[in-house]
Amino acid sequence: MNAVIQEKPSPVKTSEVARRKVYYVSGFDPRGAAYYHRLYREESARQAVHHGGAVTVGKRTRLGDHVSGWNVDGEWHGHAVATQYQFLHWDDLVRRHWEPGLLRLVLSTLTRYGRYIACGAFGRLSSTFRGPFYSALYPLAYLALLMLVAAGCAIGVKALIGAAGADGWLAWAGGIAAGAGLFGGGIALANRLAVFWLLQIYRFVQGWGEREPEDLRARIGAFADWIRKDLETSDCDEVLVVGHSVGSIVGVALAAKLTEVLPVAQRRRVTLITLGQCIPLLSLMPSAKAFHQDLQRLASERDMQWFDMNARADSLCFSQANPLDISGVEGEKIGRPIRQVVRPFRMFSKQDYARMKRSKQRLHFQYLMASALPNEYDYFRMTAGPRRIQPY
Repeated sequence: MNAVIQEKPSPVKTSEVARRKVYYVSGFDPRGAAYYHRLYREESARQAVHHGGAVTVGKRTRLGDHVSGWNVDGEWHGHAVATQYQFLHWDDLVRRHWEPGLLRLVLSTLTRYGRYIACGAFGRLSSTFRGPFYSALYPLAYLALLMLVAAGCAIGVKALIGAAGADGWLAWAGGIAAGAGLFGGGIALANRLAVFWLLQIYRFVQGWGEREPEDLRARIGAFADWIRKDLETSDCDEVLVVGHSVGSIVGVALAAKLTEVLPVAQRRRVTLITLGQCIPLLSLMPSAKAFHQDLQRLASERDMQWFDMNARADSLCFSQANPLDISGVEGEKIGRPIRQVVRPFRMFSKQDYARMKRSKQRLHFQYLMASALPNEYDYFRMTAGPRRIQPY
C-alpha cells in the first residue's frame, strides 16, 4: 500500500510543478473512489501516447472519514512530478438521496419539475440553454413515448388475437403480456441510455434549490476543514479543486468556503476547475440563496483562480454562457471564471466521435478520459503534468 506523499517545502514558486495536490469532487454518482481510481489509472495510461510523459498511478488508500487518495508519479523528459490525488467522498450522500423506486422517482421528479417551471427557471432554460433544456425534457419524453408505444402494442396484439377467434379474456391477456414485455425492454434500454440517471440528477438539484440538503452542507464544511489542515502541513506548488458535472456545483460551494478558511498565501496556490458544469441548473432558482452567496464570494475573490471548461457538444452542461453572469452575478467583465472550450470532436475520428455522441453520459465523461488524437485539453497533463494550469 503506497504511503501518502510527504511534501517538502518549495523555496520558490514558478510555473513548474514538482508537487501537486488535487481534490476531486465527482458528479451525482453513487460510484465511489474505486471506480474513479480505476478510471484515472486506465485512462492516464491511454493518454500517455500523446503528451510525451509517463504517469504511474499508485494504490488507493483511505486518508480520512470522507477522503480517499492515490499517488500519481509523473516523469516529463527528466522532470519528476509527484501528485497526490484525493477523492472527496459524497457518494454516500448520493446513495442516500437516490430514489430506488421507479414509480416514486418519476412521480417525485414530476412534482419538482412543476415547481421548477413555476419559479421561472425552466423558462430560462428553454429560451437560453437549448441543450440542457432538451436534456431535461429527454427522460420525460422517453418515458411518455415508451408508455404510448407499449399501450399501442398491447391494443394491437389484443386486436390480432381477437381477430383470430380467441376469447376476449385471452386476447386481453396476450395484449397485456406483449405490452408489458415491450415496456420492460424499454426500461432496460432506458437504463443504458441514462434516462433514470438524468431523472435522479434533476430531482436532486431541483430539490437542492428549494432547500439545501443539510448533510451536504455539513460535508462541504468537512471538506474545507480537511483541505485547510492538509495544506497547513504541505507546501506543494499547486492545488487543484476539480468538480465534474453536479460536482461542479459542490466544488463552487467548497471553493467559496475555502475563501473563508484559507489565508491569502494558501488561496493563491488554489485553482478551482469546473468540468462540464451545470451551475445554472441550480443558480436559476431564486430560492437557492445560499448558493447565490457562494457565487458572489467567488466573484469577489481575487487570489483563487477559477477555470471553467466545457464542450459545446455536451448537452448536459452549460457551455454557452458565463456561469456567474447567468446567475445574476457579474463575471465576464471581471474575467471570472476563465472559460475554456473543450473540443471532443478533435479528439477522435469522425466515426468514433459520431458513436460517442449517441450517448449523453459517455460524452459527458470525456473530460476525465483519454483522447484518441492529441488535443490541447489533456486532463492528465493538467492534473499530473510538469506545469501549473494556464489558459490554452
